[in-house]
Amino acid sequence: MDKIIKIYKEIMTGIGIVGMVGFIASVLIQVVSRTFLPTAPNWTEEAARFLFIYMVAFAGNAAVLNDEYVGVEMLVEMLPAAVRKGLNLAIMVVLCAFSGYIFINCVVGPKGLLAVTPPAMVSTALTIPMKYIYAAEVFLFGCYVISFIFRIYMILTKKKEG
Repeated sequence: MDKIIKIYKEIMTGIGIVGMVGFIASVLIQVVSRTFLPTAPNWTEEAARFLFIYMVAFAGNAAVLNDEYVGVEMLVEMLPAAVRKGLNLAIMVVLCAFSGYIFINCVVGPKGLLAVTPPAMVSTALTIPMKYIYAAEVFLFGCYVISFIFRIYMILTKKKEG
């Protein structure tokens, strides 16, 4: 199981890095072209926005698996190890349930997120169908469910907490 978690974490990190590199490249193209060229390409702002969305969607999962998400540690660190482990476990279970709820509503909800997006709706500059952009939410919360399940496994199999 640890090998599967490691591979999953590397995939999430790799896709997040690709999104970050694309985001940086798009912003640099925009800045350089605004500074040195008579006109700037109109697609760079939209590409940067979409790459940022996907970067966050995948890199956030790596943060969950590395236990690097934002949290208030001062109060938790004062608790005994067993209580701290139970609290972390409870937080992961609640976050997993919340992510699962959103994922299910995105896919098979009353109309589903992807069903709501008209097929003809495209982005302005890149002319990419918007269903691919909105699919980031499905990827985000679907992968979060997997990441939180893996994190729960990691908490339960850890010998000592902290």
